[in-house]
Amino acid sequence: MATADTATKAKELREAAQKLLALDYFSVLGVARGASPDEVKKAFIEAAKAWHPDRVPAGLEEVKPLFGKVFARLELARATVSDPQRRARYIEELAKPQGGAASASDMAVAEAKLEFQKAEALLKKNDSVQAEVHLRRAVQLAPGNADFQVLLVWLQAKPDATIGRLRELVTDLDRLVDRVPQSERAYFYRAQLKKRLDLTKEAMADFARAADLNPNNVEAVRELRLHKMRQEKAAPAAKESDSALGFFRKLFKR
Repeated sequence: MATADTATKAKELREAAQKLLALDYFSVLGVARGASPDEVKKAFIEAAKAWHPDRVPAGLEEVKPLFGKVFARLELARATVSDPQRRARYIEELAKPQGGAASASDMAVAEAKLEFQKAEALLKKNDSVQAEVHLRRAVQLAPGNADFQVLLVWLQAKPDATIGRLRELVTDLDRLVDRVPQSERAYFYRAQLKKRLDLTKEAMADFARAADLNPNNVEAVRELRLHKMRQEKAAPAAKESDSALGFFRKLFKR
């Protein structure tokens, strides 16, 4: 593609993106306010085909951030108008003068969620460096989200982290646990750090709390099961040792 053509296409995409970002949720999806869930889903899929960040045309990588913003708005629009209660509240907001400000705030939250999802996907590929970039962006957009901050703290626990550094990170997670007592992630990652610090009893308590909050946390459940197996395996040996010690004590008493 010629440079002039690339510049023209990029300009057209930027203009189209800005227009979409200025629309309400119904308009950005191209559906009526009374659209059925199936109609909303179909509209979202069609729009996502054009605006998913992975669908940026070759040579136009400069507009990828805009694609991300549009896609985040599409996701938020779909989630909002697909839920009857949220849709009703949103329609009420549209009639209020401050509705625009509320939408801007929702947009930031949606973009933060998208950045967080990118970070999680990159972590599954063991790309912690790029994951941290997206995660810091998520925290910047939604500083009140404890889960984002918890994962960011966890990423600082590098394999070569010193004992002192690990203790600092545990303290950071202590603060987050105090702030959000129901954060499963905070307990789980704090348990991992305490395990590295050989604080076994405290680590198991945190794993147990994480498992209580989310019984589907298979890693926390596995840690608890392995710990119990180690304890059960050690018990007979300890009993045998105590028995032998008692025998020799009796022997020497004679």
